[in-house]
Amino acid sequence: MLNEIILALIQSLTEFLPISSDGHLALVSNIIGTPNLFFITFLHLASLFAVLIFTRKEISEILKFNKESWRLIKYLIIGIIPAGLAGLFLSDLIESTLTSYLLIGIFFFFTGIIVFSTKFIKPSKNKLSNKSAFSIGLMQALALLPGVSRSGMTISTAMFFGIEKEKAVKFSFLMFIPLALAAFIFETIKYSAEVMTIPALTLIVSFTVCFLFSLLFLNLLNYIVKKDKFWLFGIYCFLIGLVSLIIYFI
Repeated sequence: MLNEIILALIQSLTEFLPISSDGHLALVSNIIGTPNLFFITFLHLASLFAVLIFTRKEISEILKFNKESWRLIKYLIIGIIPAGLAGLFLSDLIESTLTSYLLIGIFFFFTGIIVFSTKFIKPSKNKLSNKSAFSIGLMQALALLPGVSRSGMTISTAMFFGIEKEKAVKFSFLMFIPLALAAFIFETIKYSAEVMTIPALTLIVSFTVCFLFSLLFLNLLNYIVKKDKFWLFGIYCFLIGLVSLIIYFI
């Protein structure tokens, strides 16, 4: 159970901070054992519940189904299409990268470049558009690769388009909701045999740990973005990318 709890802590820490949860999970899983793809997806479900609480006000507004909420729904649909298609048709290719320290290291460096570059963005108050929503969605699709941070890609891209920082964070995690739910259902069906290999108590404890710490780090990220320190995570991505490459070449 200890290994699973460690993975749950890593998931909660890295899912929302722009440092790639999949990259860290793949990196650590490859060190402590063969990655259990269902368990990794299960941890995403715990993170999903945390996001539902974090975005509860935005969800409440969406459920009013007025003009503004329909506009936001449209942008969310546009934003999730690229990742949905990539996950559906490229899942085998994506999974093959989970055991490659070389690729994980390269992808971490890519995340670092994108996130660090937000340091040079001038504040603006632009609103979401079809173009910005689709661009954010394309970057979210790249985040299916281990080492490419979903929050890093989506929040950075929203900031590049001049969208207000807090709205960029909220939109990023609203897009996470349908994708995480779909991924959990798909992976549960695909890896149903692996479900039976994990004790129920291990799942319950890991889920609880991941959920509670996910809530903590969601609010921490929101605070960091407001304080204009988001770019600092780019430096961390460079460092962890270097670690991945060192492991590969040793």
